[in-house]
Amino acid sequence: MVAAQMKVIQVARVKTSFRRCEKMVQSTAPSGPIPGSMDRPGLLAHVLVSKFDDHVPLFRLNEKYGRMGADVPDSTLPDCCGRAMKVLEPITE
Repeated sequence: MVAAQMKVIQVARVKTSFRRCEKMVQSTAPSGPIPGSMDRPGLLAHVLVSKFDDHVPLFRLNEKYGRMGADVPDSTLPDCCGRAMKVLEPITE
């Protein structure tokens, strides 16, 4: 049995500025299932399966993440579930 681990993946996006035209260009961020969110598919799948299939309340899931060393604000998991459900709405219908 392998214990679950959480890791932070830092994405470095290089910014380049041009003096002649006074513009700044930055590479695009990696796309995920939720537009504008940094939530990765694995985290979303774990949160949704824990909540809806395993019936784990979000506050208990938050406590579990805290024991793993991840400091997750209280509003993050409900927001994550709501946005994921909005993305998955066409599938559920």
